[in-house]
Amino acid sequence: MIKIENTTTNVVQITVTETLKANDFSDVSVKVDALIQKHGKIKLLLNASQFNGWDNISAFEKHMAFVKSHHNSIERAAVITGHIWQHWVVGVLKIFIHPEIRVFDENEFDQAQEWVSEDKI
Repeated sequence: MIKIENTTTNVVQITVTETLKANDFSDVSVKVDALIQKHGKIKLLLNASQFNGWDNISAFEKHMAFVKSHHNSIERAAVITGHIWQHWVVGVLKIFIHPEIRVFDENEFDQAQEWVSEDKI
């Protein structure tokens, strides 16, 4: 399941719980596209501390397609992790995608929120 909320002007918090399914991304894409259209580039606070992977390869492919089609519209992303393997996934993604990304452990939610909300100098 994916929950989306617009926390401040251009900060979008996405919380991912459990296991992602392929159809999770159709609804998410519509909501995220509307926020991007409204704000231009957005900042992403991704809470993946309860994320347990993908239901199947189709879900993984839909997730990567979503990231590929939206990464240029994200200024920066703070990723809150709950599993060590998530650090590896983010490390690989950083090679291929545009936004500045920092990883935070689940007990660092406040620091992640503060960092992602900062204005660049």
